[in-house]
Amino acid sequence: MTESPGRVDDARVRTANKRTALVLASIAVVFFLGIVFAKFIGDGESGMTVLGVAVLLFLGLAIGRNLRK
Repeated sequence: MTESPGRVDDARVRTANKRTALVLASIAVVFFLGIVFAKFIGDGESGMTVLGVAVLLFLGLAIGRNLRK
């Protein structure tokens, strides 16, 4: 039994939406942990460093995934 093209497109969109939600949730978790880490250490520079590294890591992963395709 074959699936109709509409169902395949719906599954592809649903998978892309789940992937986007996972990336956004992981960014939120990293930001939250960066703030907690900054409060734990006691200075703002370490928290900003964690956030900066996280942003660069996510950018690198996003660009790398698109270059691979």
